[in-house]
Amino acid sequence: MTSPTTERMSFSGVPLRAAFLNLLKQYDEELSDRVHSSESIRTYSLIPFPFNSEFETELEEGKEYSFSVNLFDADALTETVMRIAMGPTPELRVHQHIFPVRRIDFRSSVPDEMMVEWTGEVEGLHGTLGVAFQFLTPTQLAQYGMDEAYLLPVPEKVFPAILRVWNSVAKATRVEHVSDYYEWVTKNVYVAGHRLRTVKIPLGRRRTVVGFVGRVYYRVKDVESPLGRLTIGLARFAELCNVGKNRTAGLGRVRVRLDRLAGNGRPSTKGGRTGVPAP
Repeated sequence: MTSPTTERMSFSGVPLRAAFLNLLKQYDEELSDRVHSSESIRTYSLIPFPFNSEFETELEEGKEYSFSVNLFDADALTETVMRIAMGPTPELRVHQHIFPVRRIDFRSSVPDEMMVEWTGEVEGLHGTLGVAFQFLTPTQLAQYGMDEAYLLPVPEKVFPAILRVWNSVAKATRVEHVSDYYEWVTKNVYVAGHRLRTVKIPLGRRRTVVGFVGRVYYRVKDVESPLGRLTIGLARFAELCNVGKNRTAGLGRVRVRLDRLAGNGRPSTKGGRTGVPAP
C-alpha cells in the first residue's frame, strides 16, 4: 500500500486488522462478522507494518508499506480473498487515512506437507533439542477462566495453544488431543533460559496492551518421539500463526531457531543452526 501521509503510527496491527475485516465485509458481510466474533479458534493471523523499538511505524507520504495475513480456512476466507485479489484494486482505511493498494500477492501451501517438512528438521536427532523463541511483538497468554493475561511463556501455555490453532487449520491432519499433549509438554519441555522484558503500547482510544517481548530458550526432551517431532513442527507453525491473545492483530509474533545440543547441554557451534544461547 502507498502511504497518503507522513506521520508516526502507533502499533499498526490493530488498525490493519480492522481494515482487513472491513475489506472482507465489502465482499461477504456474514463472513467478516463470523471471522472476528467467533468464540472458537480464529482462523487467521496478521503480520503488521515494520516498526521501531517502540513498536511504532514511521510513515512517509508516497512510500510503500506492506502487511501480511495468514489464512487457515481454505474453504471460506481464502476464497473471498482470492476474489478481492482478482477484482478491482481496493483501498484500505487505516485510522482516518485511505491507503491505495498497489499489489496483492497470494501464495497457498498444503498444511500436511509443511508439517512433514518442519518435523523432518529433526530427522535422525536423539535426546534433547534446544528451541529458541524470539517474541518480536508484545505477547499475552490466556489464563483459563480469567480475562487477565498471563505474561510468562511457560511451555505448557505456549505449545498446547499453538496446537489448538493447528487443529483448526482447514484440511490439516488433527495430530493430537490438546489435553494429552499438555501432559506430555509438562514432562518434556522446559525453559532453559530467557531474556524478557514487559512492554506497554498504546492502541488508540485510550486503550493499551501490556505484553512481554524478548527471547526464551526451551529444551525439548525425547525429540525423536512422535510428540517431540510434533513440538518442533508446532514451533515452526508459530511463525505463521503467532502466539497468544490478539494474535490476529499481530501480537505474539515470533521467530524460531533450533539448536543441536552438545554433550554438556549447551548449544553446539558445529553444524546445524545456532540460536540464542541459554544464560
